Amino acid sequence: MNIRQIEAFHATMETGSVTRAADRLGVSQPAVSKLLKAFSDDCGFQLFQRRGGQLVPTREAQLLSAEIATLFNGARRIRETARAIRLNEMGEVTLAAPPALAIRFLPLAMARGIQDLPDLQLQIQSRPSAQIIEKVGAGHLDMGITTMAVDHPDILAEHLVTVPLVCLLPANHPLVGRPVLEVEDLRKQPFITLPASDCTFSRTDRSFQVRGVHTGRRIEVPYSETAAHMVAAGVGLAIVPPFVGLEYDEGQIVRRAIQPTDHIDFWMLRPRHRAASLASDRLRSVIADALGASGSAAALA
Repeated sequence: MNIRQIEAFHATMETGSVTRAADRLGVSQPAVSKLLKAFSDDCGFQLFQRRGGQLVPTREAQLLSAEIATLFNGARRIRETARAIRLNEMGEVTLAAPPALAIRFLPLAMARGIQDLPDLQLQIQSRPSAQIIEKVGAGHLDMGITTMAVDHPDILAEHLVTVPLVCLLPANHPLVGRPVLEVEDLRKQPFITLPASDCTFSRTDRSFQVRGVHTGRRIEVPYSETAAHMVAAGVGLAIVPPFVGLEYDEGQIVRRAIQPTDHIDFWMLRPRHRAASLASDRLRSVIADALGASGSAAALA
């Protein structure tokens, strides 16, 4: 037996007619009759009987049809799966990013960007940049986002976006009345900062040092979102990427541009020796658009 015989039998069982089966398969009625006879001979038993001009399947044909229906349902699922993969609706992606992105920004961006992908399996990990580079290079991640360029033989690095840093102030702070802050305005102000190893800290600290500006009390916290929480509580100011602290309205935190402006770069890392899936390409676009939108909003503020 062959697949054309099985297709002819399945179409005849589903339509109840050789004529309709021929129409479905796009062949002539005699061709279907010939396929059914050959299939019956290969099976070794009669498949249909004629009763009052109608084609009636035998009990043996009904038993066989149930098994064949399973085959065609499986083929249908294969087609649907292939379509879902082609349209980026299905896949598995493991993504890692620094805490400033992974804690709040990425989950919200993903929630908006993949609502139409119900079968996509996504894992978001929060890791420092050094660990992300190591895991991408080892092939343990599909994608990684860092704030530094990488020259690694096993990693493909793509620059995504450059965004300006902004200053977060408590809503009742005296500097709120200024639409743009000069670095000099921040002299002697209490600051919530990230660890010295963080690139945001290094950029802002360098700007202060170059201009001879000394801040007041400094409180070091591990994450940008932690800094935003302390700003909202009135503890001090913080300089962060523009997507940090967005959960607070202007009654709690005010965001101001700083002159001269410091920027931060974001890079997408992928394993060099692994082909990117369609799903990861879709997520790359979602992330780049979200980061670009946050940078544009900060530039216009």
